Amino acid sequence: MKTVIRHTLLTRIEHWGTALSGIMLYGTHEMQDKSLHICIGIAFSLFLLLHIIRHLVIGFDALMRISDIKEGLHVVKSFFVKNTDVAPQGKFLPEQRVVYTFCGILCILVAVSGTANIFYYYYPDLRSNLVILGLWYMHHVTAALFVAFFVVHIFFLLLKPNRYLIPSMFTGRISLKAAQEKHPKWNYEK
Repeated sequence: MKTVIRHTLLTRIEHWGTALSGIMLYGTHEMQDKSLHICIGIAFSLFLLLHIIRHLVIGFDALMRISDIKEGLHVVKSFFVKNTDVAPQGKFLPEQRVVYTFCGILCILVAVSGTANIFYYYYPDLRSNLVILGLWYMHHVTAALFVAFFVVHIFFLLLKPNRYLIPSMFTGRISLKAAQEKHPKWNYEK
């Protein structure tokens, strides 16, 4: 079967590094000693920083466009309603760009507010500071949203129209047929 490269090795390392460290952050958030949580948070932040630097170098082609919310809802509708025509798409579908953008914002908020939490946990005198307290609440809310996002992300990935993407997060490749059918405007290397 002929395939095309959808995700580079660096993209997959960023994705899995961010995802796995995010899962480990959730698994360590209730530990009494926050040292492990903080170390994993540093790894999460470094993967996030790598991601941002890479995009600054190569461009932000996966970021949301103004029309993506409406178009994305239409594409999602096509998953559940038969005979829903979807306009030809490029490498990233509109709902993928919306999700990617909001996930990026959530990750940044989790990382920044998590950094402020270090002061909350290690300097108890600062707990009454409204900025530190506000960032503590923001961290917990954005972390909960991140977990909810993760569940929704997996749900949509497992839907039949998206299953062809699953191997690409391991191998970096999708079938040429899927690229031609689902992403006809994508200028992939043939």
